[in-house]
Amino acid sequence: MIIKCPECGHQVSDKAPVCPSCGVEIAGHIIKCSHCGELYLKEETSCPNCHHTESHFEPSVNTTEQKSNELSNEHATAAPAVVVAVDKNEANEEKEAERPAAEEESSHNNVEPQQPFEDEGIEDGTVDADFIMDNEADEEVIAKAEALAETTEEEEESKSSKDNHLSLAVSLLIAAITAAVLLFLYNQEIGSSKTNTEQDAYAQAISSNEATVLKNYLDGNPSAPKAHRDSIAARLKALTTTTANAQQANNDLAVALASNSKDVLQQFIAKYPNSTHRGEIEAKIDEIDWAQAVAKNDENAFLGYKAQHPNGLHSKEADEKLKTILVPTVSEGDKTKAVSAVRQLLQGMNSKSTDKISGAVASSFNFLGASGATVKDVRRYMTDKLYQADVKTINWHLGSPAEVKKSSNDDDAELRIKVPATLDIDRKGGKSKRSYVISATVKGGRITQVNWNQI
Repeated sequence: MIIKCPECGHQVSDKAPVCPSCGVEIAGHIIKCSHCGELYLKEETSCPNCHHTESHFEPSVNTTEQKSNELSNEHATAAPAVVVAVDKNEANEEKEAERPAAEEESSHNNVEPQQPFEDEGIEDGTVDADFIMDNEADEEVIAKAEALAETTEEEEESKSSKDNHLSLAVSLLIAAITAAVLLFLYNQEIGSSKTNTEQDAYAQAISSNEATVLKNYLDGNPSAPKAHRDSIAARLKALTTTTANAQQANNDLAVALASNSKDVLQQFIAKYPNSTHRGEIEAKIDEIDWAQAVAKNDENAFLGYKAQHPNGLHSKEADEKLKTILVPTVSEGDKTKAVSAVRQLLQGMNSKSTDKISGAVASSFNFLGASGATVKDVRRYMTDKLYQADVKTINWHLGSPAEVKKSSNDDDAELRIKVPATLDIDRKGGKSKRSYVISATVKGGRITQVNWNQI
């Protein structure tokens, strides 16, 4: 964990041996105050921020020595030394009397006798009375010292107990605050979770077309926002209504199809113009109308079907029927006009008559596949193809018309004719005959297109 150095404030890991900035020891030398959370060095006796002393703190050697000195001072004050005046001669005599015994004992133990007090710088025969105490006074001093020690221990224990109680109270307070915060966060999380769950359920329900899903939302979220519940309820109502309408439409469709009646089918379309079955109903009506037209089998019936169903299923069949029914009637007069125009053209070629050719063709017509032809083109063809140097005469002969058709029943309608023909050629060396089929289109008594193919 990254902490601030208690000495210099530099950021440093709590596992680092020393601070890289100031060099103070970090790992194992940092204490976190249980009262205010301040970090300080283990060597300090109390928190520098709130002066709280940790219950596990061990006093340093200096503190112990200080208390020992204080105890000694109290002992000295309580029991003053007793100074005894001793006569110098008497002291010397006692020393002389004790000297042989000491020498004998020293000699016996092979230990050299110690020079009395010379090394200590004390005059010979003089005794410091500060070291001589009365036994009773000594016991009294010792008793007072022990009492003082006991009092000190009790005070230490009391102080330690108070510190422990304070630390316990602080710990309990921190625990209570932590529990309250965690409970608050938990409640917030639960509330947020419930909100998210309701939001997800609402999103799923509002996009669903299943009444069961909508009902489950309303039943499972009684405390949801009013706007959500109202929108879901409205959608459920609309969906229920739609479902009922769809069921009714299905029933009406079944009745219409079963009736096989055009009127009933048309009533269904009028009632349900946007029905998905409209194409099916219209196809059914188309079949009914076609069946009626075929049953009548006349021009008005097929024309009526085409009018009601211009793109109907049987539109092409109706056209074919109309072609058969509406073939223009070619009268004998029409046939005569068509054959007369072709005959006049051939006669003009036989006699080399420009007037007859001009009276048979239009001013501009299609001649043998070439459009825009005139009488001059016919004359050129006669010279180049028919009247060669050895040809004396030519003679076209028409047979009976094989086919005459009319484009319409109008008086000025085109007449299309196919007629067989033979061409006799009289040459200087003999005669020859060729067979052709002449195709021509005649309008207003004049040829607008003519062609012949040899067979």
